[in-house]
Amino acid sequence: MTRTHLARQSHRRPAVLARRVVGTPAEVAATVALVRDSGRLLSMTAPQSVSGDPDRVTVTVRFLDTPAAAPAVVRRLRRGHIIAAATLPAVAAVAGVGYAATQLATAVRSAAPLIAGVVLVLIVLAVLLRARKPGCLGLHCSGCKH
Repeated sequence: MTRTHLARQSHRRPAVLARRVVGTPAEVAATVALVRDSGRLLSMTAPQSVSGDPDRVTVTVRFLDTPAAAPAVVRRLRRGHIIAAATLPAVAAVAGVGYAATQLATAVRSAAPLIAGVVLVLIVLAVLLRARKPGCLGLHCSGCKH
């Protein structure tokens, strides 16, 4: 659209139309829903039954006379909330894993002398028990008979 086209457009308010809709309750409801969904519905009267035909109703509808439907309502995403909702649990999980790793390292470091002492005692016991056992260690000796 050029600047000339924009200047020629008239910015008048759309006219308000009032129409009577007659039909079955389902037809009237569908017509009213169509106008309401286009964003042009202003008001409507309560449904009244048509005299002589109990299956038909009439409704008076007031709506804006615009050639196109009104623009849809734009919902903006709140990206800050989405980013916070995704980031905070991730940061909390990383902090929890880091805390657990620190506690485990501290426990291992404080128990290291005890673990080393137990291992050393087991090694000494194994060597002592092995030395008391008579037998051939793979060398031929006078007592082994082979």
